[in-house]
Amino acid sequence: MPQSTTPRRIGRSWSVRVRVISLVLVMLTLGLVVAGVVTFAVQFNQLNDRIESELEQEVSEIRGIATGGPPDSAENVPYQDLYALFEAYLTVSVPGDHESMLTLIDGSTAFIPGGSERPFELNVPAVKQEVERLHEPGRAVITDFALDDHDLRMVVASVSLPGDDREGIAVIAIDAGAQRGQIWAQVGTYALVALGTVLVTGATGYVVTGRLLRPLTDLSKATATIDTEDLTQRVEIRAADNDVAQLAHTFNQMLDRLEAGVADQRQFLDDAAHELRTPLTIIRGNLELMEVGDAEDVDQTRDLVLDELDRMKRLVDDLLLLAKSQRPDFVEFAPVDVQALGHDLQDRAHMLADREWDTSVNATGTILADRQRLQQAVIQLAANAAKFSEAGSRIELRVDWAQPTDKVLEQVQTPARRYLVLTVRDNGAGIEPEEAERIFERFGRSEHHRSVDGSGLGLPIVVAIAQGHRGTVTLDSTPGLGSTFRMWIPGEM
Repeated sequence: MPQSTTPRRIGRSWSVRVRVISLVLVMLTLGLVVAGVVTFAVQFNQLNDRIESELEQEVSEIRGIATGGPPDSAENVPYQDLYALFEAYLTVSVPGDHESMLTLIDGSTAFIPGGSERPFELNVPAVKQEVERLHEPGRAVITDFALDDHDLRMVVASVSLPGDDREGIAVIAIDAGAQRGQIWAQVGTYALVALGTVLVTGATGYVVTGRLLRPLTDLSKATATIDTEDLTQRVEIRAADNDVAQLAHTFNQMLDRLEAGVADQRQFLDDAAHELRTPLTIIRGNLELMEVGDAEDVDQTRDLVLDELDRMKRLVDDLLLLAKSQRPDFVEFAPVDVQALGHDLQDRAHMLADREWDTSVNATGTILADRQRLQQAVIQLAANAAKFSEAGSRIELRVDWAQPTDKVLEQVQTPARRYLVLTVRDNGAGIEPEEAERIFERFGRSEHHRSVDGSGLGLPIVVAIAQGHRGTVTLDSTPGLGSTFRMWIPGEM
């Protein structure tokens, strides 16, 4: 049974926007939870310590009053009567909002301060039974005790006087549960505020990240519609003040380069096809018209076909060389002696044509370059000069060090302090200003010199070699007076 070729639909995962917001909210929530737990844990601990301290202070006050004696005693004679001691203690000690007291003498209630305004009642059987159980003569015992709806922290302090045989007990209790309830109420308030903070942060973050990440959405839409047939789509950038927008800007620049490269390739293929079509048409036409029985016609056709094939081979070789110029190994750098390079160029240029060659090598030292590529470029310039000048005319070839001109600085990406300038100057036909840029393009030729043999790839090869050295080529030309080509090679890479 044949398998279905329908592609599986991949489930939509969370977007970057949702992931970022989720991460921020999770971290914010964890931070608020940790902060709340620590804060309220500290408050509960402080409450317990404060209650413990207050109970101990009450016991210290009773014992201090007992030792100090009645206020009207001139010699601070200690209290001799438990009843009088408890009365004096309850006179100066007022129970707090969550506090209640009870004093007992021999198990019977002596004093109950606070009247009907007491927060809770200690004079009940349950409390007295707990007091009787915890009471230890001469000691103060602190314990937790649940009374009705109150969670009490209570101290049972034994009180005895030297002149009184009765057993006194002071009971002080603080409603710790009520105070803990107040803290728990703050916990609820904090939780609501924290929840509101998370919700507001989530809503605000969703809007803000949506604006920040909008270029990513546009980028996704753009990449879905871009193909080799249409590279005009671009990502709209509303602001370039963040990394995401900068990414979209970089993507647009990449598309600009791709579009230019694809257009250049298409133009290159069109031009190559056009240039190759002519010799192929000539070859086919002559072969069709050739008289097989006429030996002279066969020889003439053979010579013409071979000549056209040689021209096609040169054209293909030049095309391959231009294609190779895009590779990193097109130029192989090595130290080159400038004077030796100049003398080598002089020897080779003299063999090109019957011209008055004026060669001067004024530069010395070494340069990091590809010797063979430089020779190839300069000889190509010299061959062009010979091609477009009269026999016996003067052609100058110079090798100098020079500072970069404004035109050079505009054309190179990383300027150098000085350049090795390889100059070829002729006194030939010159080039019209409107054609000065076109002749450096592939298959670009001057309209006034179409009859001169050539493929239109010589100068593009020279430019490719110069750019491979991070340099450039400049032209100064006057129609009817001649042209000056300068190849600028940086002295320091």
